[in-house]
Amino acid sequence: MKNKQLLILSRLLSVFLFIRCSKTESTGITVDYCDGIQSNYNTGVQPLITTYCLLGSNCHSSRSTNTGGELTDYNKVFAKRAAIRAAVYSGTMPQTGSLTADQKKKIVCWIDNGAANN
Repeated sequence: MKNKQLLILSRLLSVFLFIRCSKTESTGITVDYCDGIQSNYNTGVQPLITTYCLLGSNCHSSRSTNTGGELTDYNKVFAKRAAIRAAVYSGTMPQTGSLTADQKKKIVCWIDNGAANN
């Protein structure tokens, strides 16, 4: 009986999280889910990665030994997309400076929408 109750509670929680309209970050910024957001790699994400992760901080440039490694091209960014999403969403990255809510949304929604090479 207890396992059945836990299963039902788990399913209800999943449904609640799925239909929730927005989520407030620890920074107090509300980031809406990606309904209707069309973000792409070439014009949305890659310029932000270049500005904040390669040039601005030099943390993820060529031959980087940082935990995240290099983020110098699409394949490397794609391979690290889950870690990038978590770090950007939580505000722990980039280390030097911060992203606006719209910049975060571009990266998070690109990843949530499949992280296409577009």
